[in-house]
Amino acid sequence: MKVINSPIKHLIEDTIHLKTGDFYFFKDFIIAEFKEGSHISFNEFEEVMELGKKKYKLENDKLNSVPIGFISNRIHSYSVDLIDMFKNSKFTNQLSAYAIVSYSEVTRKFLSLEDQYFVIPRQKFNNLLEAVDWVESEIKIKTAMYNK
Repeated sequence: MKVINSPIKHLIEDTIHLKTGDFYFFKDFIIAEFKEGSHISFNEFEEVMELGKKKYKLENDKLNSVPIGFISNRIHSYSVDLIDMFKNSKFTNQLSAYAIVSYSEVTRKFLSLEDQYFVIPRQKFNNLLEAVDWVESEIKIKTAMYNK
């Protein structure tokens, strides 16, 4: 399900369209819908993270100054540069919650392969709304920790 066709579309605060995909900014998280056939390297992912830093006005230019979640809504087929992402996983470690929504068995098999290269914990879902619920729950937990 595309974000713009979902029951949460009214919660979108900002949308950014890049050559690699569409990025929807919510109060505490970003949903990415990468375009069919895109090749996602660290540079493309970093561009989205930099937009997130600006959007959420994060302290000291660090994502982990406030809890932020990221959901990859894999409605299209695209490739990920696993070695590149592995080398730069410290950057993605700054996320408080990382969810992936897959809609096909082939994508789920690729996710198993990706898991061997990503050192950040990721949660996988078959449904966008379940992913949003999980990310929001993780954000609440992290917010409570930051406020102690």
